[in-house]
Amino acid sequence: MELREELQMLEHQNKERYKWSASTLLGVIALLIDKGVITPEEVDMYKTKAEMQTFHMQKD
Repeated sequence: MELREELQMLEHQNKERYKWSASTLLGVIALLIDKGVITPEEVDMYKTKAEMQTFHMQKD
């Protein structure tokens, strides 16, 4: 029972860390778009590429 609680706590910490990272990443992407460093189309292209890589990694 104790091990299970510890695993749940670690899982919760990882989820919180991921949420913070995702929101920070979205802010950085928005800033780069505002500054003209990257276009929304390029963001979509990279997003699609990342999704494809994730899909292939999960399949293996």
